[in-house]
Amino acid sequence: MRAVICAGLDVRNPRVNRMAKQAFVADFSLSLINRSGAYYVCRDVVDRLAPFFLAIRYWRLFLEREPRGLKRKLLGRAMLFELNHLRSAEAFPRSRAPMKSGAITLFFDPLYVLRTSLQREDVVLCHDVGPLTHPELFDSGTVELYRLAYARIGAVGPGMVFVSQASRSAFRSVVAGNFRFQQVIPLYVRAPLAGGEVEAPAGIRTPFLLTVAGLERRKNHRRIIAAFAASGLRERGYSYVFCGPRGNSAVEVAALAMRTPAVHALGYLTDPQLRWLYRHASGFILPSLLEGFGLPALEAAQHELVSVVSAGGAQEEAAGKGAILVDPAATTDIARGMRQLVEMPRCERHERVALLRAQAATLSQDRYLAEWADLLAGQ
Repeated sequence: MRAVICAGLDVRNPRVNRMAKQAFVADFSLSLINRSGAYYVCRDVVDRLAPFFLAIRYWRLFLEREPRGLKRKLLGRAMLFELNHLRSAEAFPRSRAPMKSGAITLFFDPLYVLRTSLQREDVVLCHDVGPLTHPELFDSGTVELYRLAYARIGAVGPGMVFVSQASRSAFRSVVAGNFRFQQVIPLYVRAPLAGGEVEAPAGIRTPFLLTVAGLERRKNHRRIIAAFAASGLRERGYSYVFCGPRGNSAVEVAALAMRTPAVHALGYLTDPQLRWLYRHASGFILPSLLEGFGLPALEAAQHELVSVVSAGGAQEEAAGKGAILVDPAATTDIARGMRQLVEMPRCERHERVALLRAQAATLSQDRYLAEWADLLAGQ
């Protein structure tokens, strides 16, 4: 059994001692293809609540160490090949744990209930139900896979965990079933980039507005760029900078950025470059079309930045009154939010940052892990 290293959890505590007696398997197949925020918060559960877990499963393999590099990529491709080509077949039976039968499995994403057994006593973490509620934001293959996964989940009725009230409400609107429980465990706000060297990315000058997000349709880059072009801020000396990993809108967004004056697409950046951007930006822009939980606005506030985010749903739930709320489907409203951001009086900016940071303080990592520990200890 691995040693617990979770801050705030004492291995001598009776609750923690009971953890080690539970028969849990963590299905961490998500780690083979995902390096977004979802990966890091799930990894925290695996690493920091280690006494809960008898084994960690990566697709079909129970491994002592998380696959890295080429091994991870090869396993991820094999897993996706099986999912895409055998998705309509019956689940392939496999051991639920190498050392104990009947173990409860914690699935860190609904997708991975496919091609394996799913039992009512299991627990499934749901980040969002976007492929069902917003299919236009995903490729057809992804939509079909999640449709099948949620159909199986609805038929079995396992315990469900959601990252926000908004995600749970969306789930209830599209997935029917008699579930053991439906619990919300909000995510935590990650600490800002540690102090260290800073490096200005080539060609970037102040003042500018900033987005840090993957180049996915749901992040709404196309409308954000159009809103900046219509805002009149370029004529006032502002530019718009965005960076993040490639996604399903990368080609389209890069081409649009090249055609739009004062818009800079930076792609992957080093930590020193990200530090510089956060320290010098005039504000943060991310009115997403879909979020499981609206962390970016709270994370930006740790760098003294006010954000423009989407009204309604998970982003408003997370940010509350501190952010500027806009209609993410209306380019004119996003442009209005940008102008409001740059014209904001200093005293209002400080008040909004204080509200956002106070909200972030309630969403600590210790609180997040303690809620997971309580849920698992009660299974």
